[in-house]
Amino acid sequence: MSMRLLKKIINRALNSDGSVSVDSPEIIKAVTDNPAFPYLVSFSRTGSHWLRMIMELYFEMPSLVRAFYFKDVADFTCYHTHDMDLKLRRENVLYLYRNPVETVYSQLCYYKEDYNDQERRHYWTNLYAQHLAKWLVHDDFTKKKTVITYEGMKVDMAHEFVKICLHFGEELDVCKLEAALEKSSKAELKKKTMHDAQVVNLTTEYQINRNVFAEEYTDRIYSEIYSCEPELQHWLPKFS
Repeated sequence: MSMRLLKKIINRALNSDGSVSVDSPEIIKAVTDNPAFPYLVSFSRTGSHWLRMIMELYFEMPSLVRAFYFKDVADFTCYHTHDMDLKLRRENVLYLYRNPVETVYSQLCYYKEDYNDQERRHYWTNLYAQHLAKWLVHDDFTKKKTVITYEGMKVDMAHEFVKICLHFGEELDVCKLEAALEKSSKAELKKKTMHDAQVVNLTTEYQINRNVFAEEYTDRIYSEIYSCEPELQHWLPKFS
């Protein structure tokens, strides 16, 4: 991808929050035609914006399809997708997943659905169960895959991020990571994602309702997930 073409695309895609939508067909074709190009795969509402901001600051290059800081480079770390239709098959993958209870709650809130609605709760639980099963249990197509968790990032980012560095053939620079973390707080994330105001929800009401939801539905959600794929118990006990 030439710098001239990239800048032309960026100039027409600049958002009010300063981030850039890099969704040009030329760029997308260039990366998707390369079977070895890295993909970051994550179900919606699992922390991908935060991770991509940290990766961009650390590696000093953005991921597709949004650049938050480094808007004048012609290289990208990876292509991010949610794979919500479960059709994606790539050989080089970073897979990010999260506590399914918080994920389901966040999805319901994002789409302004009643979290006591059994049908909608089951829909999101089942869809996430299929997503987790595809990428954690049934995957027979990746040649290189690194699995990370949102909870692991919150507890010990260095422990999770070293896996990402190794995926890209690099050693972890702790000082660089700490500098990236200082610049990617929740407040900064909210500022950088004004194109979608619901990416970060900092309200006390949201957090209180999330706790109520967890108390009421945690057992049911895990039961439904394990009914869909029993082997997921090997991947999820840390959240139970």
